Amino acid sequence: LHHFETFKQSVKKTLKRTVEWIDKKMKPLPWEGQIFKKDGDLLFLNAGKTAGIKPAMPFNAFKKESSNISFNYIQMNHETYEKALLEALASGKAPDIIMFHSSWLPKHGNKVSPLPQTMMSLREFQETFIDVAATDFIAKNQIYALPVWTDAMALIYNKDLFNTASVATLPKNWDEFVKVAAKLSKKDKSGNLTKSGAAIGAGSNVNHAADILSLLMLQSGAKMISDDGNAATFDSLISVNDSIYSPGESALRFYADFSSPKSNAYSWNDKLPNSFDAFTSGQTAIIFDYAINVNQIKQKSPNLRFGVASMPQLKDAAKTVNYGDFWGYSVPLASKNSQTAWKFLVFLTTRDINKYFSEKVLRPAARRDVLAEEHVSPDFGVFAEAVLSATNWYRVDSAEVERIFKEMINSVVLSGAKPSEAISDAAARVTALMRK
Repeated sequence: LHHFETFKQSVKKTLKRTVEWIDKKMKPLPWEGQIFKKDGDLLFLNAGKTAGIKPAMPFNAFKKESSNISFNYIQMNHETYEKALLEALASGKAPDIIMFHSSWLPKHGNKVSPLPQTMMSLREFQETFIDVAATDFIAKNQIYALPVWTDAMALIYNKDLFNTASVATLPKNWDEFVKVAAKLSKKDKSGNLTKSGAAIGAGSNVNHAADILSLLMLQSGAKMISDDGNAATFDSLISVNDSIYSPGESALRFYADFSSPKSNAYSWNDKLPNSFDAFTSGQTAIIFDYAINVNQIKQKSPNLRFGVASMPQLKDAAKTVNYGDFWGYSVPLASKNSQTAWKFLVFLTTRDINKYFSEKVLRPAARRDVLAEEHVSPDFGVFAEAVLSATNWYRVDSAEVERIFKEMINSVVLSGAKPSEAISDAAARVTALMRK
């Protein structure tokens, strides 16, 4: 018996050291967790990054209200999260709480349950959270996910390259942006680009190319889909002041000009490295990115002096339009503990917990009352302001739509297709996707 107890203690110590080693090695990875109840197991999946989140604070606070629940966490790769989630659902091992992307409602809305309106009404949701959260998580007067933090695109710039080029002010609109990008760009005697002013204009090597182009279309007044949600209309013509034109096509042409050596806006090409790598290595002065990636810039290039500014808008635009991309939390239809799961998610969106999450992950909060305090933050104040005017659009399959948009850009930039033909083809492909 003595030997058995000694062996048991040895195993416990070994397991503890192993867990500590795994935890240390896997800190940069996303996390998933498990919630164990007395009457059954609950699986909690998270595709976000830990970024310093300490689960004990919000979850221990929740346990004070629900003492029969405890939490345990394991790591999970966010790159394969969607695939793993679908496999879990298909195998009957349904999670009780999942992370739910802002673009997923068209694709996965039939797999999750609506939030009981006894826990939160539509009016309460709309008054509490930013507008884009309602757009992305509400359908047919039902709430299908709750946001804990949000994110919006911003202009990120290299301060030293701006100073070297004597660029003293940040561009407020796209007209100013063209001039700034041109001034920051450097070319040799043959006209070859030796320094990029801004990472915009290509499809394959520009991170978030589809988001940037979508934003340009939305700012230009393009109607992305039909009212019945059955067709893509971003190639449609509109009438403004007795003039007929396609705002979507104009946006595509404007975007592609940044990769055209014949254009005054020329500041990028397909031979340059990935835009994120180009920025962190000082090869380009401007990228467009989200708050979620700011910490990665600091980690990859700790000595890089960079700043964050608002996205350029159309000159004399009547309203500000930004682009949002974020995650929420939802409860699968197959969950056997949906009431408890939703109760926990509502708890996560309470003011103090929402503020805690936002500060820990350095991303804008989802609640308006917390965002009101965050606009002065040096770390993510610009992003916090942007999410209030953020929008996006109904993409039936966001990954496939992103691929179609990149191919549309490449057909213009690399294959010489006319923007009118490229956007018409892309709209037809997205429509076919919507009608599957």
